[in-house]
Amino acid sequence: MSKKIALGGVLLAINIILLMLINIIPINTLFLMGIASLVISIIIMEFGPKRGVVFYLGVFTLSFFVMANKFQWILYIFTFGLYGLFKYIIEQDRSIYIEYILKLVFANISIGIVFFIIKEFVYIPINIFTIVFFEVTFLVYDHIYSLFIEYYNNKLKKILKNI
Repeated sequence: MSKKIALGGVLLAINIILLMLINIIPINTLFLMGIASLVISIIIMEFGPKRGVVFYLGVFTLSFFVMANKFQWILYIFTFGLYGLFKYIIEQDRSIYIEYILKLVFANISIGIVFFIIKEFVYIPINIFTIVFFEVTFLVYDHIYSLFIEYYNNKLKKILKNI
């Protein structure tokens, strides 16, 4: 039990450190958010989706205090931060086509929520090109996320078990 708590604490710290780097390194913000979002998948794989929700709530709370730009916090919390949980739910015994449709629905709803929250403060041009670019980029992100899960299961999990 203590190993599980320690691993959860270390992964939470790694997640928060990655989000803190956004304050220090103003470029590659989306890249850092994407990397930080991978951590929740480890929690879900090791401890299940209920612990994943608890982990997300911890990230939700702590990241509010460490991320200086609250617009970036909103973006992370409603998109990258939640995606690991939704990916887990979506990829449960469905055809690949249904999975991709559900993933795109999640992506569009989550970015829509972010858009409506921050549109009064930040101008974001919306047209067919930005929507298509977003969806293609999201599918690339999902593929990289899946590659990370595969890499974790094949390589990193063995390393963590020996610690």
